[in-house]
Amino acid sequence: MTATDHDLVDLANDAMFTRTFRDRLITSWNLGAERLYGFTREEAIGQHPKDLLRTEYPIPLGDIESILERVGSWDGELIQRRKDGNPVVVSSRWGLQTDAAGRPDDGGHQQRESLFAPGELLGGPPVRGEVAVDLEDGGDYGIFMLDPNGIVVSWNEGAQRIKGYTAAEIIGRHFSLFYPPEDLARRKPEHALEVATRDGRYEDEGWRVRRDGTRFWASVVITALRDETGRLRGFGKVTRDITSKRKEQEHLREHARRIADLERSKTQFLDFAAHELRGPLTLIRGYNSMLQEADIEPERIPQIAQLLEARLSQIDLMVDQMIEVSRLENNRFELHLEPVDLKDLTARQVARFEAAAPLHRLLIESNSADTKVRADSIRIEAVVSNLIDNAIKYSPGGGMVECRVGRTDGDVFVAVRDQGVGIAPEHLPLLFKRFGRLPTRANKRIKGTGLALYLCQEIARRHGGEVLVASTPHEGSEFTLRLPAYTAAA
Repeated sequence: MTATDHDLVDLANDAMFTRTFRDRLITSWNLGAERLYGFTREEAIGQHPKDLLRTEYPIPLGDIESILERVGSWDGELIQRRKDGNPVVVSSRWGLQTDAAGRPDDGGHQQRESLFAPGELLGGPPVRGEVAVDLEDGGDYGIFMLDPNGIVVSWNEGAQRIKGYTAAEIIGRHFSLFYPPEDLARRKPEHALEVATRDGRYEDEGWRVRRDGTRFWASVVITALRDETGRLRGFGKVTRDITSKRKEQEHLREHARRIADLERSKTQFLDFAAHELRGPLTLIRGYNSMLQEADIEPERIPQIAQLLEARLSQIDLMVDQMIEVSRLENNRFELHLEPVDLKDLTARQVARFEAAAPLHRLLIESNSADTKVRADSIRIEAVVSNLIDNAIKYSPGGGMVECRVGRTDGDVFVAVRDQGVGIAPEHLPLLFKRFGRLPTRANKRIKGTGLALYLCQEIARRHGGEVLVASTPHEGSEFTLRLPAYTAAA
């Protein structure tokens, strides 16, 4: 390249350099390249562009060179780094010099790479201000230019991929088109340009709108571009689609919240369990001391034994529930299935509770002669027992507890209804959570571990059924266990 050639190339606003085709070594480097990248001509010549600029190509370099050999030119976007390490996205135009036979001429200066700076895209002299992308954040991104009024004047392939507009559709239109209505009402696009004009740079994350009306979560950087006199020439804008990253962060936050909620629930459960165990243990110790007295009346011993048995049963229930939860969490929950008549099973539980609930009237009725299911009788007995126990506990003033056993839509059901305190609609989602107890004053006075309904639902689901609830505050609740009806083929 002659001195005159160098002078002409240095007059160009773009960054331009040439390299050999096979060795890929830089053979010329203009002043535009020095301004854009920060490397002097002496530092650049003889270097491989990929090594000097740490170039990231959109397709393999070998594929680009194959295109050059076939058609003589290639246009695309590159991610490169300046001398100070900052990344920059450039629109690149390559041309291949060939010999008379059309083959790459390896005598030197065969390929020219023209890297357009923002000044040329906006028109006029070079501008100050780099349009750079933070490569560490990942995600798809688009880079484009705005004039001082926010009108789009350039548009790259990344912007088209993200927003869905072609260059022909968007160039000449205002960039506020990408903002949702609520941001337009708050004048967010105007505010962004005002901040970029004042501070030189504006950064934001928020919702943006694609051509088809769908939304994506964007990371946006707007850079003010000024000429050598300081006059505002426009803005460089980088938009990155980080929707997947945001979803991942939301997932992690939700996971952390659930862990925190579970840990808090476990702590509350341990505090509650310790309190609940202390009561029966204190009573057992007291009666044990009485039994050790030599002068205790013999006729009182059966009564004391009955009270002790009741308290021991209370402790057994809590321990059994904790063991069952442990089995569920560690995948050691095995079912021993056999034909079970839900009507007979429920009748036994009703008879067991009648003696222990003097303030309540327990009734059982059935609309079907066939109420058999295939189930683990011990686990299903525990479910029905818990439902009746809850009906009694949560109707502390007494009243009717109705147990209906029947068959409908191929299922057998047990519905237990009480006339108690009921449940507010907003508390229904809490019922079947581990260690969950409803946050009401009435419920805090009622004993319970917060595990019973969780276990009932898990046992039901492992049988192919479920537990349903319907409730009205101050009028009572109805819990229904539904299980698939037994068939001989099953």
